Amino acid sequence: MSELARRQQQTGPIVWVLSTGEDHEGGTVLGIYASKDAARGPFIEAARAIPFDLNQAWQDEESGAVHAHGGCDWVSLEPHPIITGPQLP
Repeated sequence: MSELARRQQQTGPIVWVLSTGEDHEGGTVLGIYASKDAARGPFIEAARAIPFDLNQAWQDEESGAVHAHGGCDWVSLEPHPIITGPQLP
């Protein structure tokens, strides 16, 4: 069982957050998707919009997150659990 599947069993549903930004400048959420497959097209589109040649693209083996980096710009698609109840401090 993958780490993502284990985490989903422990935390419940997971959404995929697509974001973009510049190194050391923060980022912007482009969308939140119910599955990694649903975000595939928008991720590719956002990666193609990076105005520099891509110098890195990778997938995190544990979480399944994917990233692309070119110049100082980046795009990431990362899994995040949905919080379905109150959080205790």
